[in-house]
Amino acid sequence: MKKKLNIIFSVCFSILIITGIVKFTVGFKQLYYYDISKLNIEKMCGLSAEEIKLNYDYLIEYNLSKEESNFEMPTIKSSPQGKIHFEEVRDIFQTLNKVFNICLFISIIGTFINIKNKDISFLKITSISLISIPIILSLPIILNFQKSFVIFHELMFSNDYWIFDPKLDPVINMLPEQFFFHAGLMILGLILVSSMLVYCLYKWLIKKGVQ
Repeated sequence: MKKKLNIIFSVCFSILIITGIVKFTVGFKQLYYYDISKLNIEKMCGLSAEEIKLNYDYLIEYNLSKEESNFEMPTIKSSPQGKIHFEEVRDIFQTLNKVFNICLFISIIGTFINIKNKDISFLKITSISLISIPIILSLPIILNFQKSFVIFHELMFSNDYWIFDPKLDPVINMLPEQFFFHAGLMILGLILVSSMLVYCLYKWLIKKGVQ
């Protein structure tokens, strides 16, 4: 029973870290700002860097905000299908927030119980789980990112509204696949670093006699 509880706590702790990293990466606008010049996005969409940032900031704030509002980009038009897609994206992020909060609650309880019982094996399990995820997820991304990108959208959405027509939804010109590739690498990299930190914490506590 104790081992099963530790596995549950470890899974929740792992999900907490992963969802937290996803939220952080999405909110880390500097990555996109860097890609504006790196990927020559100004030329792709025919907008100035300032206007691109204005509309991108709106996208991020809309998706991360808890307040419901009509999707209306500052200076770029959107089709009805495009608006529905971004509403669905926002719903995914709101679900992600709920998962994060639930796992945070369970992780706090699990950490308290395990520290009280001087059992930190859940940290080792969490570290192994986290280091396995980047290895598993990185393979399809490295082998064929474009196909992985399509499969991801087909799994996440029940329609094809994510396939934008640049004439109706010019926002797609602002969001090249290479940017999502960079964001994916950042997420995988942070998960890997988190795994190493959790394992180092586990080893440090072992040396301190907490086991």
